[in-house]
Amino acid sequence: MRSLALVIILLTISAGTGVFAQSGSITGVVTDKATNDKIPFANIVAILKSNTASVKGTVSDKDGKFGIDNLPFGNYNVVISFIGYEPDTIRNIDIDRQIQQVNIGEIQLSAITFALGEVVVKDLAETATAKLDRITYNVRDFETTKGGNASDVLNKLPSVSIDPDGVISVRGTSDFMVYLNGKPSQMEPSQLLAQIPASTIESIDVITVPSAKYDAQGKGGIINITTKKTGEKGMSVSASVLTGGAPWGNYTDQLSNYSLNDNRLGGSLNFIYNKNKLSLYGGSNFNKKDVNGTRPGYARLLQENGSYYHMMVSDGLRPEWSRNYTANAAMDYQLNNRSVISASYFYGNRNDGRSAFYKYHNFYGDEDKNPITGVPVEDDWIYNPNKRNRYGIFHTANIDYTRKTDNNSELKISALFEHSELRRDMDNLRNQSTPLFNVTGDLEEHFIQTDDTPLDGYRLSVDYTKKLNNGHTLSLGIQPQYFLTSGSFSFDTLNVLNNIWGDYNYFENAIDFRRGIYAGYADYSGSAGKFKFLAGLRLEYTDQVLDMENPDYFTIFDRVKKSRYDVHRLDWFPSIHLSYNISEKNKVTIASSRRISRPPLINMTPFLYREHYEVYVVGDPALEPEYLTSLELAFNNKAEKHNISLTGYYRGTDNAVFRVNTVYEEENVLIRSYTNSANTRATGMELAMNFEAGTFGRFIISSSVYNFKVEADIFEYKENNRSTNWSLKGNANFMLTESLKFTIDFDMKSATVTAQGRDEMFYMANTSLNYTPNQLKGWDFSLKALDILRSNITRLNTRAYDAGGTRIFYQEIEYNRYGPIVELNVSYAFNMTGKSGKKIESSFGKEQF
Repeated sequence: MRSLALVIILLTISAGTGVFAQSGSITGVVTDKATNDKIPFANIVAILKSNTASVKGTVSDKDGKFGIDNLPFGNYNVVISFIGYEPDTIRNIDIDRQIQQVNIGEIQLSAITFALGEVVVKDLAETATAKLDRITYNVRDFETTKGGNASDVLNKLPSVSIDPDGVISVRGTSDFMVYLNGKPSQMEPSQLLAQIPASTIESIDVITVPSAKYDAQGKGGIINITTKKTGEKGMSVSASVLTGGAPWGNYTDQLSNYSLNDNRLGGSLNFIYNKNKLSLYGGSNFNKKDVNGTRPGYARLLQENGSYYHMMVSDGLRPEWSRNYTANAAMDYQLNNRSVISASYFYGNRNDGRSAFYKYHNFYGDEDKNPITGVPVEDDWIYNPNKRNRYGIFHTANIDYTRKTDNNSELKISALFEHSELRRDMDNLRNQSTPLFNVTGDLEEHFIQTDDTPLDGYRLSVDYTKKLNNGHTLSLGIQPQYFLTSGSFSFDTLNVLNNIWGDYNYFENAIDFRRGIYAGYADYSGSAGKFKFLAGLRLEYTDQVLDMENPDYFTIFDRVKKSRYDVHRLDWFPSIHLSYNISEKNKVTIASSRRISRPPLINMTPFLYREHYEVYVVGDPALEPEYLTSLELAFNNKAEKHNISLTGYYRGTDNAVFRVNTVYEEENVLIRSYTNSANTRATGMELAMNFEAGTFGRFIISSSVYNFKVEADIFEYKENNRSTNWSLKGNANFMLTESLKFTIDFDMKSATVTAQGRDEMFYMANTSLNYTPNQLKGWDFSLKALDILRSNITRLNTRAYDAGGTRIFYQEIEYNRYGPIVELNVSYAFNMTGKSGKKIESSFGKEQF
């Protein structure tokens, strides 16, 4: 009997210690993807794949946590669902003797739109959600962007502006880094954004004060774009076609007989395939966009004796175009319960360009353009057709490995390689003409300039996150990156008398450029009662060398020229975020960080371009990084029917780079370059609201007011320019029926000072009518009218002074882009809960494009 009792005791102990245990458990936490709020009472069901009748479930507690115990050994699918959210399924969870307790971590559910009778019900507060370190926007309400790209979407967001050259700015500060699905991209933002179809975007994070885990590059902050990548089991497919334009903006240049057509055409095809542990993604996209317009303006240059000016009065057609083709493929494979491996490849082919058919009247006059008598006669008419093209071919491949090393830690390793082929060319002619500009006269000059700068880039990222016993989280990482390019520049001019192209060695050059950035960071986050915090420190060492074949390059700055410019510097970038929940609906957040903006190579290469008759452009190899300090204090009120945030902010940029202009006296024209010439300060407030009016309307309104100051030393003249700037943006959605929605948006920006002048006020409005028929499941039709007020006009003026304070030139320019533009977009989705797969982009080349 004693022996039998002893055996029973040993068997009991063994079972308790798991030696003979035949069951395990699954735990996790359920959160809202947009807000990160915990979701209580969510339903969690574990289904044994070998016996689907074997089902065991539970609900999450008030903190969103759940646990399912006593699950027999086997392979499980776990389904998480809650009313008003898209369900999610975590597949292929193995429970066996080696892994008896599985923590599947945080499961983020996305809110859905659902029908109630004839009324479509949506959770409005999710359009814009304030988090500890960012504001997240759900893009579903920005209907006028359908058929467009990520740039179109960003331009609709509160406080975000994108100028015609694609420069992103928030509250007056430009130079933003763009991340795609949480991964950094060193590409020039306008080129990256143009290659992401709007239909593939799920949400956008605007991070104006980034934490230490993000690259410190980009003085404006970070834009993180999250693409849709959820499909049902099996094959999911989506496709779209866009057509449109502004045929009333079609023109023919009389002197060249060149036809200018304002056309738009686009299309995309994406697929997702899910089966067991494997997910495959792929897609392609084509976009053709033409914009016609004009560019009237004039420039006056003070002559030697200071009593009169050389006047250049111009006008003419200025069409712009963009051609973009992309293709991508990717895969995710779940190695086991704890590990996932991902790989992806991206190909992009892009061409941006513009032509200009300018007509110049040149003469000597006073400030009011009145001709001056008694001076050397110069009264001529010039016809200046010119064309500029930028070409880029991009190949990017990366591989990611993610492993949850235990229930509270995660390791991510990512490697990326890119090869890009970048090229620019400029063709510029100058012909004599007549006062009526009805005849093309003799050819006087013909310039051709080209550069070719292929690029190779490498990036490695190792990130480790550990949840500590006190509930706080520690994140550590190293993120080295390196890219190099070798480029050449050719400047050739036609000998008009002999019709022979000459060899101008003085302007020709070649470069070798290498930039390595070796970074490491630490972030520490947690909460204490109603407080949440995130503190971090990032170190970055920059190892940069620019070698030039011809050290006697052309420059407008009076400094010693060198054949090599290098930077070897260690910088530190602290960040802090604090939030306090005053109540369930009210929250206060304070954040501060330090950032850097390293100049792109395109602004550093001393390649001299004749943009058109009146101006040259050349880079400056001596450019240095800019440094930004930012501070924000925000109050957020969130209720069932509205979300209101009020933010006060300060942004100071030291060693700021500006494009500066002066007079090239040898040819009596303007010349511009880039230089570290200024410090800027912006202090202001921003109010953002989104709310609903019953079940019929949804509205997003934002406005900011800030004081902007530029202090600069430009060619020994002290600039001290200030302005009070403001902006107003709005987006209104009206549900006319369950299937029919009307959208209108507007954007207004005040005038603002620059380092050498002023940009004038800008405003524009767009509308969209969207039809999603119930009878045609998966189909969506969108008709858009862009620039309905015909107000897409950019006006700016520039002036410069000599060291004594005498104004040596003044220039006014107006870029008038024809509108309105009409677009029709038709899309179809089969078996899709999202519309796109995982996608990477060029990570280095686009910044230099």
